[in-house]
Amino acid sequence: MAAAHLDARAVYDIDRAHVTSARVVVAYAGIPSFGVGIEVELAREHGIPVVLVVERDRTVSRLLLGNPAVVEVVRFADLDGLRKTLTAALERVRDVAPGESGPSVSDDVVVQRFLASLEQARHLPDGEVAALLRIGELDGEAASLIRDAVATGRLFGAGLRDLVGRHALRGADLGVFVLRDVLERPLTETARMLGSDPRATKRRLEAARARVGLGADAKASDIAQWLVTELIAPPTRALQLHLFETGERSG
Repeated sequence: MAAAHLDARAVYDIDRAHVTSARVVVAYAGIPSFGVGIEVELAREHGIPVVLVVERDRTVSRLLLGNPAVVEVVRFADLDGLRKTLTAALERVRDVAPGESGPSVSDDVVVQRFLASLEQARHLPDGEVAALLRIGELDGEAASLIRDAVATGRLFGAGLRDLVGRHALRGADLGVFVLRDVLERPLTETARMLGSDPRATKRRLEAARARVGLGADAKASDIAQWLVTELIAPPTRALQLHLFETGERSG
C-alpha cells in the first residue's frame, strides 16, 4: 500500500486536506471505490467541482453520477482521446468556477499529470509483465489471460507488481488468486487452466488469500474492498491527491 507507514487517521486527514484545498478534483471512476465516493462528497461539502473520468464501456454508480459536485463526466476509449476531452472539460470548469486569487496549475499540466499517473497505474511494458510472470512462476493459459487482463485494464499493472513483489504470490497461488478473485473466473475453469482439480484449486485459493491477508472464506464484498484498497487505491489515490496542489510547487 502507498505510504504504508501512515495510520488510517493520517491517511484520512491528508486525503481530506488535499481534496478540500483543490480548485477542481479529477476522479477516476473506472473501478468502484469507497475512497473516491468519499472524496467526491468532501468536494461537494466544500463547493469544489469534480470531473469524473471513466472508460467508455464502464458502468458508474448512479449515486456517484448524481452527486451535485460532479459537473463533468469524461468518457474515453484511449488516452489520446482522453487528453483532448479532459482538457476541454477543465476549460469549461474553469470558465464557470468562481475566480480565486493565488497560484494555480495550468490545464495542460493537470492533464499531463493525470494521463501519466493513470497510464503508470494501469499499464506496464510488455517486457515487465513478462518478467513479473516469470518471477511469479506462471505460464501457459493462465499467464496469457493475466497478460490480457493487464493490457485491457481489468488488472492494474501496478496491482500485478504488488501481487508478485509485495505479497510474493508464486505459481498456482498467483494464478488462482488473479483468475478467481480478481477476474472472477469460475472455480472449475480456474482449475482447468492451472491443470488441477477443483478441490486442490480451492485449497490453493485459501492459501493465496491468507498470504495477502484475507480470510480463507472471505466474502465477495471483503475481497472487492481489498482489491480497491490494496491493488487499485494506492496508484489512483496518489494521482488524485497530487494533481491540484495550490502551494509553492504550483506556478
